Amino acid sequence: MKNLVRSMRLVLISAGCICCLATSAQAQAQAEPSQAEAIQNPSLPNPLTLEYVLSLPLAEHPALMLQQARQAKLQSQLTQQQAQDRPQLDLVGRLAWREYAEKDEDFHLAAVHANQKLYDFGRNQHLIESVQAKQAAQAELFREAEQQLKLKLMQSYFNALLSDFQYRIDNEAMAVAYISFDKAKDRLELKRISDVDYLEMENEYQKILVKRSRSEFNQLQTRLNLANLMGMPKARPDELSFPNLDRYAKRDVKALQLEVLQQQVLESNPQILAMQQKHKALESELQSYQASKMPEFDVDAWAGKLSSYPEIREGSWLIGLNMKVPLYDGGSRSSKISETKAQMQVLQSNMRLLEQQLRDQVADLYFQLKLLPTERQQHQIFGDYADLYLDYSRALYENETATDLGDSMVRLSQANYNHVAWQFKQALLWAELDFLMGKEVFPDTSSTAKLNSETSASDSAQSVQGNPS
Repeated sequence: MKNLVRSMRLVLISAGCICCLATSAQAQAQAEPSQAEAIQNPSLPNPLTLEYVLSLPLAEHPALMLQQARQAKLQSQLTQQQAQDRPQLDLVGRLAWREYAEKDEDFHLAAVHANQKLYDFGRNQHLIESVQAKQAAQAELFREAEQQLKLKLMQSYFNALLSDFQYRIDNEAMAVAYISFDKAKDRLELKRISDVDYLEMENEYQKILVKRSRSEFNQLQTRLNLANLMGMPKARPDELSFPNLDRYAKRDVKALQLEVLQQQVLESNPQILAMQQKHKALESELQSYQASKMPEFDVDAWAGKLSSYPEIREGSWLIGLNMKVPLYDGGSRSSKISETKAQMQVLQSNMRLLEQQLRDQVADLYFQLKLLPTERQQHQIFGDYADLYLDYSRALYENETATDLGDSMVRLSQANYNHVAWQFKQALLWAELDFLMGKEVFPDTSSTAKLNSETSASDSAQSVQGNPS
């Protein structure tokens, strides 16, 4: 009779483990009410979806704000450089006296001065083109930072979901260990085991308990990490919906070719494109410095009281064509040319190094993607085995035969975890490949957005949503 009661206790505790998956976040909030109240943010939707996370205004993120500030700085530089070719208009005044022809006389001035640059052999235009190329490079870097942030948000969202599945595994394992430990107490009272054996079993139970507690805290930690990355450090997401990942599951791995992928990445990677634009900027600067040895032409115009004696001296207006020919600058021009050429060499070297790194990254992603079908088959076999073994253990239990029903439930939960983790891995590999190609990491397609997220969840975890509430 006692064995039957213990077996029933195992079933009840194991069933309670499944319920704990749906209430672990609430349990944490009850255990630490002050902390939960301090960080709870009712503005977040419940359940939280991956589409909502990726639809947040990412431009407010510090990493993107930094890129925007750099873009604004370049825009101000462009405006300043373009102003060099525009007319300059000044109001000039002077109240002065001087000695002229051994006499003291007035030397006042009140006039409008206009200046317009006519031709400088493209010196300033090359500098304008240089800043514009830097702006194009910065635009690529901004786009890369935005997609990289989306990739991190996806990873953080998946980590939060996986922490729920891991908590279920560890919680069920703790329930099984508790039954064995409880039996050991009775056996110790009946002197059927020694104190050493009992302490050994208690030590194993404590290890599993610590692991389960670590998983419980990891649920909260992953949510806090997600909220912080979202720009809401005081928030804590509660329920997380399983994302629809059909956009990645439908892609054909067999059609991938390593050389083609590497070439596509090298042609469209944002960092490569940004470096190419920076190289254009340096080329324009070099042309500007080379043109600085050529003369400059501008026109000057004055109108107003140019002299205290306009009738006999300067008159009331003046217009003239000016030419400035550089003769000697002490080596300033040649040093700027040498410095720019050195910067171009450094940039070209960094570009080649980046190309090598990108080839390695693409190759790593390629082989991981190629391995996905084999890994899926492995997880499928393990899931079938875990499912059949659970039926086998349940049959032994119903026949009142010795059974490891608790262990079989843990094994089935592990199979669910493996399949979900595989789905997330598949999505992240494709998303990272899109990121390297400069594509949208998680494209917003209205057709997939309207699909029920539970469809994918039921296919991956036997209708387990994988969220803490």
